[in-house]
Amino acid sequence: MTWSIVCAVGIGQLVAAAFPGTSRSGATILLALILGLNRVAATEFTFLVGIPTMLAAGGLKIYKGLHHGSAASTENWGMVFLGTIVAALVSFIAVKWLLRYVQTHTFIAFGWYRIGLAILIGILLLI
Repeated sequence: MTWSIVCAVGIGQLVAAAFPGTSRSGATILLALILGLNRVAATEFTFLVGIPTMLAAGGLKIYKGLHHGSAASTENWGMVFLGTIVAALVSFIAVKWLLRYVQTHTFIAFGWYRIGLAILIGILLLI
């Protein structure tokens, strides 16, 4: 892993934040692949970078809810905790499956899926 790849992944994160609909993981994996990282390492690094990003976003949302609203008294914190645990487990399983998948498959199917979905959405917007 080189600093140029690390910086490119950061740029991919910014692109995804700036342009709604851009896949955060797709943008960062693509940039890492362009710079020579293999599929598995690019995917692993992208999802590892996503962990602190998601934790920070969730933490900020909870902080704002506690300090700028009445969420502390009305929120069902047991359900929030359960939802967090379930989301973490499902995410772990999905990422583990994806890492095994990219060891033997390319991202071509994902690319065609994104192109097809974009065309479908474009057509639906024109109707």
